[in-house]
Amino acid sequence: MSKKIFDEILLPYDGSRFSKKALEKAVDISKRFGSRLHLLTVVNLSYIQPPGGLLGITRSSNNPAKRFLNTSRLDAKKALGEQARLCKMQGAKADYSVQVGNITEQILKFAKQKKITLIIIGSQGLHGFGKLKTLGSTSRKVSELANCPVLIIR
Repeated sequence: MSKKIFDEILLPYDGSRFSKKALEKAVDISKRFGSRLHLLTVVNLSYIQPPGGLLGITRSSNNPAKRFLNTSRLDAKKALGEQARLCKMQGAKADYSVQVGNITEQILKFAKQKKITLIIIGSQGLHGFGKLKTLGSTSRKVSELANCPVLIIR
């Protein structure tokens, strides 16, 4: 059985105003077409890795970067779980996942693993020089490299 375009929707979510708008649109589409909505947050190690961590200087079990990564992952899981709960309250079928790594790579990997048929993504995220760009680097890369349609929400 082939999948329809709206069967499996991926929403990369970072809490930015654009990802919140994308979430609203994704919930609407999910409810209309009976789609499963997958919320995904990616914790990017490069944003939290301290200097010297890349050189192996900070390898103790008391590593502040490791603690911060774990805290970031738990915070993301809690926030995303709350968003998934709100989606379900609105009548959407939703689940969520928190991944660690390069944001674009993890989005594309997740999309392939889950056989996503549509990605809905905000045009700009929480990082970078969003006001100077017309399109965020992550949404641009995802739209160029994804194997399925990508809806970019502004």
